[in-house]
Amino acid sequence: MNSKLLAKRTFIQATTASMVVLLAWLIANNSKILLIGFGAILIAVLFCGSANWLSNKTSISNKVWLPFTIISPILLLGLFFAYTAPKIAAQAIMLKDRLPQAISYMQEQVSKLQWPEPLIDNLKSFSTYDPEVSTVVSAVTSFFSSTVNGLGSVIFALFLALFMSVNPKWYINGAVSLVPPSHRNRVREVISACGTALSGWLVAKIVSMIMVGILTTVGLWALGIDLALILGIIAALLSFIPNLGPLISFIPAALVSVIAGIDTLLYVTLLYVGVQSVESYVLTPVLQAKIANLPPAITLFAQVLLAGMVGMTGILLAAPLTVTLMVIVNMLYVEDLLEAKTEG
Repeated sequence: MNSKLLAKRTFIQATTASMVVLLAWLIANNSKILLIGFGAILIAVLFCGSANWLSNKTSISNKVWLPFTIISPILLLGLFFAYTAPKIAAQAIMLKDRLPQAISYMQEQVSKLQWPEPLIDNLKSFSTYDPEVSTVVSAVTSFFSSTVNGLGSVIFALFLALFMSVNPKWYINGAVSLVPPSHRNRVREVISACGTALSGWLVAKIVSMIMVGILTTVGLWALGIDLALILGIIAALLSFIPNLGPLISFIPAALVSVIAGIDTLLYVTLLYVGVQSVESYVLTPVLQAKIANLPPAITLFAQVLLAGMVGMTGILLAAPLTVTLMVIVNMLYVEDLLEAKTEG
């Protein structure tokens, strides 16, 4: 073999290997930024998908509908919170005040039981060691504090989404141009399929969140829980997170209801189980009938993996990221590689 050709091949292989290592290093060290970028794509898909749907229904250009799909959700949320903000703020303060009372009540009830002494000592230390850190109040406060601290990331993702929504073809064409010409049509099909899957998943999730919030609020109000509104909003927001969200939202409701008695706690537990059952076995299958269902084990694994890597951002975006990866794997690996070999 010609020594120059060999040297050229060696140089190309070494350069490719170095680029792969560098890319892996960049992904590992900037995973949170990349996830924020994916969050921006998710928001852009929602805006563009809504505009395209309205365009198909009305025969009006999606560019006309795009400003409407961007402004209307923000306007509706603003009107909702402007109307309910005083009540939400009052109930949030009451919730923060009642959680320590619930902890104390549970401690008193447990101390009456004939449980091993070390367990009682641990419970006492749980509530007395450091109230700012070791109580459930701190856990809830820390959760929402991290959410508030991530407001900058949300604003950054929103601005990215706005730029992407104005002309998504620029970015799609740019991504497609990075692959060989013979594969560009297939890559466009994959990108289109990912957008369709994400759009369907988002619409289903938003409708599901609204229904969970309404059912939870009405149910708690019917049970006589005076913090029904704030607890319903918490349940709606946290239902965006599969598997873990409903469990986290149940904790403050359980602590508030236990003060009224064990029977109230039982009714609230049955309410949350019922709402979660309706969401999991009725709403989700109906709303997501046209897209692939997310296997709970894979979703949970992705949540734990991304939580360890980037924290709360990973938990929030684990489900839509799993949807995207399932589409890519199914089309590029299963269909194009495995099934192509079988047919060949």
